[in-house]
Amino acid sequence: MIAKIAFLTTPGPNRFVLNIQAFGCDDVQQFEISKHHLANIVIDGCALALRETGTSRVPVTTNKESA
Repeated sequence: MIAKIAFLTTPGPNRFVLNIQAFGCDDVQQFEISKHHLANIVIDGCALALRETGTSRVPVTTNKESA
């Protein structure tokens, strides 16, 4: 499954929900996660987002502005 959108919500104190909508689907699936899961997602997500090399389904484009 490839997510069309994915986002986090906090419906109450110390409650964290991961919301995912898959491509081709109108329904948003909700998963309540623990604070530890949230911390792991944030920490791993930052490391993955800042990694310069690796495989990604999104092509990397480099634009050089001319002076």
